[in-house]
Amino acid sequence: MTLADMTRDELRELIAETVRETLLQMGADPADPLEMQRDFQHLRQWRRSGEELRSKGTLALLGIFLSGVAGLIAVGFRDWLDK
Repeated sequence: MTLADMTRDELRELIAETVRETLLQMGADPADPLEMQRDFQHLRQWRRSGEELRSKGTLALLGIFLSGVAGLIAVGFRDWLDK
């Protein structure tokens, strides 16, 4: 039997079973969609917090670098004035 020979209901059942098997292989329980939604929400929160941490960390490193450069320039300028 080919896909073209299948009825609409047979195709739906085939697709539903394929999706169920795929979700099970990924470790998700298709019988509890609300639990899956909470899991995905948790993953989304982890991703967002990681992105926020990365951007704040980059900003902190940039601030440290610029403070060091400003201090180096100030020390060099003071040294230049003392000569």
